[in-house]
Amino acid sequence: MFNYRSMAVDAPDRARYHVELRTCMRHLCRLTCAGEAEPSFRGCARGFGWPSGFFLIPVLVSTLAGCRGTRPVRSQVVVLGFDGADPNLAAKWMAEGKLPNLKHLADTGTFRPLGTTNPPESPVAWASFATGLNPGGTGIFDFLTRDPQTYLPELALASREKPKFLFGEIPIRRPRVANERSGVPFYKAAADAGYKTAVIRMPLEFPPTSLPGGKLWAGLGVPDVRGTWGTFFYFGTDLTPWDVGDTEFGGRLVRLELNSNRATAGIDGPVNPAAGEYQRVSVPISFTVVPEGSAVTISLGGRDETVGERQWSDWFRVQFRINTFLKVPAICRFYVLQASPDLRLYMSPLNIDPDSPVLPVSSPTGYAAEIAGKHGLMKTLGWWHDTWALNEEKIDEGVFLDDLFRTTQTLEDVTLDELKNDPPSLLVSVFTSTDSVSHMFYRLIDPQHPRYDPELAQKYGDAILRVYERMDQVIGHVEQAMKPGGMLIIVSDHGFHTWRKGFNTNTWLVENGYMALKNPNAKEQTFNLQELFGQGSFFPNVDWSRTRAYALGLGQVYLNLKGREKQGIVIPAPEAERILEEMRAKLLAFHDPDTKQPVIQNVYLGREIFHGPRMNRVPDLQIDFRDGYRTSWQTALGAIPSGIVVANLKKWSGDHCASDPSDTQGVFFSNRKLETSNPSILDIAPTVLRLMHTSPPGQLDGKTLDFGSAGQQTP
Repeated sequence: MFNYRSMAVDAPDRARYHVELRTCMRHLCRLTCAGEAEPSFRGCARGFGWPSGFFLIPVLVSTLAGCRGTRPVRSQVVVLGFDGADPNLAAKWMAEGKLPNLKHLADTGTFRPLGTTNPPESPVAWASFATGLNPGGTGIFDFLTRDPQTYLPELALASREKPKFLFGEIPIRRPRVANERSGVPFYKAAADAGYKTAVIRMPLEFPPTSLPGGKLWAGLGVPDVRGTWGTFFYFGTDLTPWDVGDTEFGGRLVRLELNSNRATAGIDGPVNPAAGEYQRVSVPISFTVVPEGSAVTISLGGRDETVGERQWSDWFRVQFRINTFLKVPAICRFYVLQASPDLRLYMSPLNIDPDSPVLPVSSPTGYAAEIAGKHGLMKTLGWWHDTWALNEEKIDEGVFLDDLFRTTQTLEDVTLDELKNDPPSLLVSVFTSTDSVSHMFYRLIDPQHPRYDPELAQKYGDAILRVYERMDQVIGHVEQAMKPGGMLIIVSDHGFHTWRKGFNTNTWLVENGYMALKNPNAKEQTFNLQELFGQGSFFPNVDWSRTRAYALGLGQVYLNLKGREKQGIVIPAPEAERILEEMRAKLLAFHDPDTKQPVIQNVYLGREIFHGPRMNRVPDLQIDFRDGYRTSWQTALGAIPSGIVVANLKKWSGDHCASDPSDTQGVFFSNRKLETSNPSILDIAPTVLRLMHTSPPGQLDGKTLDFGSAGQQTP
């Protein structure tokens, strides 16, 4: 296929070619069915000024294969996801008249709590949403999994293989990435059945699923070019030499020194896959404070931009040169927090460039470039809102919300554009602002939270409500853009709780004799997220020859099982069963030493709540906490800090990841009356397929929801 990157055109022109190519392809599809393709298509190509050899047989074959099998769009099913939207908050604000579109749906259609997965984590629940399978079928039990041979945490959503190089220079194999979610998504089954399908910002779609005749933009799970879930950068003259380096979660701190109003630094980008040791490729950057001291000129990647205080820059393009033959493109933007007397800047994570994606973020690959060509450059990172920078207190609440609302607007624009200008039979679009704002601002609606601040509550206490109101506006606009008579379903993957205290599970295991330390008096090491991505040394003080259990992730406990773990000592049965039941009883009996109240709501054996072909990854115990508690950050990374129950002093103050599904339900809205009781997120996949008269791709765990005869129209 022709490689547009070889053309002597700049990035905006390349994006224009993507848009024009897809336009011409659609034109070709229509004309082919009418027998008029050849002359009209040549005219289309000449009109765009493309070279005569531009279109090769593979382009025509793939295009015609997709369009010939696509059914006419007679009606429509639209599924909107709002991550973390809570039924209790929605009901409260609907009753107060603050969510009129949702209230109208509740009155004329359906509003119900939606059952979620155990645990009620976003990747776990969205995997079940897409496939109709329980976690034992999808293989997704947490953000993290572990390698029983190394005891190291690994990202659970995708697996990766490094590229290969000849003589350490010439790339001979691209990096390989595999989606770890099992099961066939309902939108894939619909597309395979010939329905025109558009899927926007779908979680657990990295790398993205190919939809015949359709398009998909991947969401949660897409990394940045550093291979992380979104490392922000903070550049500042206020940092001391002891401050620099990686934050606990998701940040890189870079110290600046001004010399004649100018400071230089480096941006550490992707890991060099051709190097023999772990090292990141860096590019230079410089900052020059203007004489008035109210703005900064940022020089990066051959471009200069002067940005005022409390202002955003445009997007910068940057190239990380791996070697003579390989460069990794990325995009980023800056926010000038302060120009003087201290120079302080926030830099977004290094997003994959949608116009030149080093890894696929959409299917077809050019769909992301088409979106950028229409709507401007945008984030491609799966973790869309920079909760890490606010959590590490390197940006403030105002900057976070400004970015969140900008990003929400982009997603709404893309969603409405698909509905109005290229309407599909099935559209799925997932918004995550409702989740991110609840994580970061719950402390301002909970006066008992350790980080409750009356002054900030006065200013930002309505932040969650404002995002719900924005959700309500999006829903109203989508209803107006849908085809008449279309079916609208709105879901969230889980609800929310306040998170006041963290539970150090590995510390509990040590104090209760299930984990043994080589040196009990040694100061325990804490970890940060970068060490996970860099595969640092975890559990360095654990004596595996005497350890029976260990914890990783946000609520999972694993036995050090003989024959499974590399240094396992626990005999599978009956010893393993006895230990699990013993731990369950002790955990349920544990009380907060300060309040004397129970901490844990339920402890489940993995085999009790999961079933399916992916049980090899199942945790032995799943801990679900009461309102106000969650697994600590350090437990998630495998650390053993002092104290079992610790105050949550972070701005990340609301959560759900290790809560019990019985009180962490999501929302379900529809523009039609639902006759089935107790809907579950596992029911969405079979329900949409039935609405589209498409057979499910195998046995599903979810059931089909019944809307009566009014809900059985054929798209």
